[in-house]
This record gives sequence, C-alpha cells and structure tokens, in this order.
Amino acid sequence: MNLNPKVKDIKEEIETRLSRSMGISAKEATVEQMYKAAAMTVRDMLVEKRIKFRNEVNNQGAKRVYYMCMEFLLGRSLKNNLCNLGLAEKYAKALSELGFDLEKLYDCEPDAGLGNGGLGRLAACYMDSLASLDYPAIGFSICYEYGLFKQKIVDGIQVELPDVWLPGGEVWLVPRTDRTFNVRFGGHVKEYWNNNGRCEIAYEGCDTVEAVPYDMMISGGDSAGVGQLRLWKARDITNFNMGLFTQGQYMKAVEDSTNAEIISKVLYPFELYSL
Repeated sequence: MNLNPKVKDIKEEIETRLSRSMGISAKEATVEQMYKAAAMTVRDMLVEKRIKFRNEVNNQGAKRVYYMCMEFLLGRSLKNNLCNLGLAEKYAKALSELGFDLEKLYDCEPDAGLGNGGLGRLAACYMDSLASLDYPAIGFSICYEYGLFKQKIVDGIQVELPDVWLPGGEVWLVPRTDRTFNVRFGGHVKEYWNNNGRCEIAYEGCDTVEAVPYDMMISGGDSAGVGQLRLWKARDITNFNMGLFTQGQYMKAVEDSTNAEIISKVLYPFELYSL
C-alpha cells in the first residue's frame, strides 16, 4: 500500500490481511481481529516508509543516533501512528464501511509492556521527537513478555496481576531472526600464549543465551522520518534434554530454558536488581 492511500485502498488492504492472516472475511471478523488487521496494514506502511527514509539517509551519508534504555513507555501505537501519518479520518471511514468503529479498535490495543515510569516515557518522547525532526534514530531495549504488573485493590490491599500485552501488541513487532546474537553470562577469561608467540583469549565456563531481535516502527509527526525500536528477546540455545523428560523429570528438563528466557520475561525482573 502506498503512503497516501485512498479509502478504497485501505479497505482492500484490510480485507486482504483478514483473508491471508486469519482466513476470514470482514463480515466474520471480531473487533479484536479487525484491530489486528488494521494494525498490520499500518505497520507495513511504516516499514515501507522506514526503508525509503533509510535510503535517503544512506545517500546523504548522515550520522545516526543510537539510544539505549531499559524501558520505552510507548503507550498505544494504532492511534498515535494514524494521527502522525494523517490517516485517522481515512481509516475511520474505511472501517465504517466495513461495519466497525475505529474508536472501538483503539480500545482493543493494550499499552505496550515495555516501560513503566518517567524514564520510559522520557525515552519514548525522545524517539517521537527524533522521528518528527527527521533524525535517523534507533532505540535499543528488551522485548519484555509481561509489563511490570497490573494493580488491583482487594479489601484495601494491593494485588499484583500479570500485565499481558503481547497477544494484542505483537502485531507491531517485526521478527528479525536474521540478526540474532549469542550473549555470554558468567564464566571467566583465560589468557595464554600459543607457539607462535601470540596471546590467545578464551572465554570459558559461561552460560550462553541467544538474543533475538524484534523491530517496532515509531512514526514521526508530519515528517518523512520513521524511528526504529529494536527489542531483544532472550532464548535458550541448549538442546532440550529429552532424556530427563522421558524419565519423568519434567521440571529439570525445562529448567535451563526457563532460566535463560527469564531475562526478557518481566519488565525489571528481580534478577536485574541484584546485578
């Protein structure tokens, strides 16, 4: 879809998404399914705009901004992106013709569980500003599976509930499995001299975790710029211990995998506080 679509183009693209990704028609779709289909079309548009913006930056030989932060409190992406792209009215009309209310679709999206307080909001505002001012910027953080927590008061006492955001928020994430890296934790560094008189460095006794990146696009307001947030998810790379599993030691079989993936499980896990 082009970057200045007509209402007809938006309708067709949404219907195509529903058909190809979910195997349903617009008449069969729920509000949640329609939200995801609409979000996918906006995400793909931002990816195309990002490619165009990146090519222009490369041709100019411009410098880039790299911003690392433990959290980015982005809020909800559908409304923000449609407003920045100037497409809110067109999408509202296209969805109305399909029998849906855009405002209800906005309510389907959970707040991205990638930030919690002032630090995260400040980081998100910087990314918004950089994109709006046409600065080529990439933010780096962790792709948390759960936000910090949802608060509920029961009999005057705070009860923490899991902040599950990915079922509705994953549509904004573009997997980049071609860019994975191995990250080592613990262990020790050993130095020794080989027969050629060269110093060799060996990193031994460490635990290795695979870092898998996911990209989220951040649109600029009334600008050509599109920011990119690269979020890293931890994944265990050791082979699953089928021997222990067949012996009935289920918990032990999955323990190593669970320990590795807890890094990106919850926003600010307790393990981080002990570092």
